Amino acid sequence: MDLENKTIILTGAARIGQSIAEELKKRGVNLVITYFKNPDEAGSFGFGVQADVSKKEDILRLIQEAKNKFGQIDGLIHMAAIYEKTEWDKLDENYWDKNINVIAKSSFLFGKIVGDEMLKNQGEIKGKMIFFSDWSVLTRPYKDYLPYNVAKSAVVGLTKSFAKELSPHILVNAIAPGPILRPPDLNEEENKEVLSGTLLKRWGGAEEITKGVCYLLEADFVTGTILTIDGGRTIA
Repeated sequence: MDLENKTIILTGAARIGQSIAEELKKRGVNLVITYFKNPDEAGSFGFGVQADVSKKEDILRLIQEAKNKFGQIDGLIHMAAIYEKTEWDKLDENYWDKNINVIAKSSFLFGKIVGDEMLKNQGEIKGKMIFFSDWSVLTRPYKDYLPYNVAKSAVVGLTKSFAKELSPHILVNAIAPGPILRPPDLNEEENKEVLSGTLLKRWGGAEEITKGVCYLLEADFVTGTILTIDGGRTIA
């Protein structure tokens, strides 16, 4: 898919999302960027729209505002998520509901609503979707992150299911990042542990995810794939 003048929804433009937004803007994409509270998160990269991604009515409003601004929707990059430690003795349905709603439910809502919208487009390929899972849920789910693990696992299932339901006109894939950006609260011991369990022995950097996003947006014979970008951590 030629990205010039295509309209793509990006849920979140902080950290890794900022790198993606910068690159897509350079490629001439009309970006519609969601933010939850702070409009500055949309930056100067695109058209910012406030939305709670776990609410159907907010997504419907987002789609309408994007269409009013640019005419149609050609792509979706759904990155919005939460990442909270949930130790066993504190685990309850509130943590469960929060993770499932923000990660899994939002992916379902976006896939269905945006999918229906893109099916109206002309051409053999009517649109592209990219969701975000996590390398860990493919092989070694994190301890003390049970709701998060389950929600990110659901993204894998949704990606493959959407790819089948929307074929052959909409291509749907997911990215499963590994150690990309060092968290600011990670101590040195924890950092060494991460690097020792990664074949390339370093953090990848946001640009590696951006490369993966651009590949999936431009490739026209890839769907239902979970692209793992993890420096070899999955097999280490």
